[in-house]
Amino acid sequence: MFNQKKLLEQYLNSHSHQVNHGLVSQLEYVFSLGPSAYHLTASGIVINGGSILLIYHRYIKEWMQPGGHIDLNEKPHIAAQREVLEETGWSSTLVGGEIPIDVDIHLIPANPIKSEPAHWHIDCAYLLSPTTYSQQPDMEKSMWFSFDDVENKRVKRVLNVLNG
Repeated sequence: MFNQKKLLEQYLNSHSHQVNHGLVSQLEYVFSLGPSAYHLTASGIVINGGSILLIYHRYIKEWMQPGGHIDLNEKPHIAAQREVLEETGWSSTLVGGEIPIDVDIHLIPANPIKSEPAHWHIDCAYLLSPTTYSQQPDMEKSMWFSFDDVENKRVKRVLNVLNG
């Protein structure tokens, strides 16, 4: 099993020039709540030329990067690739290393359908390149967007960092 805190420390150290210092405070707060209060998730920033692959999240009702929960003993970048495949049908390769290109913390409201209380997601985003497409059984609505057409704040932030 990988060490979540070590991965996040590596991210903070390698991206110290661009990390919002509020993120450090958020991480400290969420970790202080204990492991039952948060989930580490992974998502894919899938870039093809000047386009990015986004899904329409059926519950949040917003276009965003594909992603989800990390399975037991799964590395986060592998989870990001798996989630991209499951949600969009696109296989992908990792661009860069195993340290995320972005980390975001957000509160997930209680979900009575899943019997889940409100909890935090610490999402690690990975830069991916699409390779092949295959129809998947439970795909989300997905679409390629030009960078200029992206409205999601987090995705725009990541694109701005990538485009330096």
